[in-house]
Amino acid sequence: MKPISLDHWLDPAAGQQPLPALVCLFTDEPLFSTQAADLYRQRLKRSTEYQRHVLDMDRQFDAQEFLAQFAEASLFGDVSLVEVRLTQPKLNKDAAEALTQVAQWIKAGETAHHLLVLGPKLNKTQEKSDGFAQLLTLGCEIQCKPVTAENLPAWIVQSAQRKGLKLDRETATWLAEKTEGNLLAAHQAIEKLAVEHQGPVPFDTVQAMVSNSARFNVFDLGPSLLGGDTRRVARMIQGLEAEGEASTLVLWALQEEIRAIRDTQMAIRKGMALADACRQHRIWGARQNHISAALKRHNRTSLQNLTAWCYSAEKTIKGMKAGNPWTLLEIIGLGIAGVAPPPHA
Repeated sequence: MKPISLDHWLDPAAGQQPLPALVCLFTDEPLFSTQAADLYRQRLKRSTEYQRHVLDMDRQFDAQEFLAQFAEASLFGDVSLVEVRLTQPKLNKDAAEALTQVAQWIKAGETAHHLLVLGPKLNKTQEKSDGFAQLLTLGCEIQCKPVTAENLPAWIVQSAQRKGLKLDRETATWLAEKTEGNLLAAHQAIEKLAVEHQGPVPFDTVQAMVSNSARFNVFDLGPSLLGGDTRRVARMIQGLEAEGEASTLVLWALQEEIRAIRDTQMAIRKGMALADACRQHRIWGARQNHISAALKRHNRTSLQNLTAWCYSAEKTIKGMKAGNPWTLLEIIGLGIAGVAPPPHA
């Protein structure tokens, strides 16, 4: 099936087209994953009432239980949306075979259920591996084009247009610099602007809104996280909880720093200079000054463990798992700063 670009997927006109029953989304950008998945659920809900099941593809993943959700016909003809979330871009034999079997059932029309697969970005080798190759061939992939420092202002202008706003290049460039290349922060600014404005928005209006917005305090976490200031990280996360900040926003900010460390490490391993790697991955200002310290603290294993903790925090925030999400957010924040959490079960 032909891939769909994220820009096309977010276009309201795309909602008039038939909804694919099997969708894959592999990206390292939390904002893109959330936007695309939320829109898929909204469009499915417009056509049918459905039951949602979320499965983590980890050590506890039961391939037979997963297959049973598609193989067993519902007595009432209910439609289910099964979401599979991968913490790392690889599949074991049982998982690969189970996903391939379900993809074939969906392609053949042998099940009315829908499958949404979410995971980290795949490289060329992983795309051709067992399981992933069949998913991409039989299903529909939403492709997310990376947003670099150079094209971030254009991305801001386009995102604002979808919300009925018109920002000039100067304003978009200022917002990109103010949010230090953080897509989520820029997205939050656009969302807030759209509540009070439509059409052209003057530069001074955007500047005043951002400067007076308490929601941007969460992005002050970056230098402390990367720099390893564990005491300040703990105080800030506890303070954000006390001030009523959205736990989802704090989680996304933490994931953004994990992504920055991982992407920079990968670029350096390929022979890229640190300054070039930072520029390519939108690491600006204070984050660039502290990224070197974070690179020395973390390796692939530690980042994978932090990512697993992030998935637990997300499930807790959404009420799918018992516990206090703010406790998990503090564990993740301190983990980024240098206090290694225990291996995630």
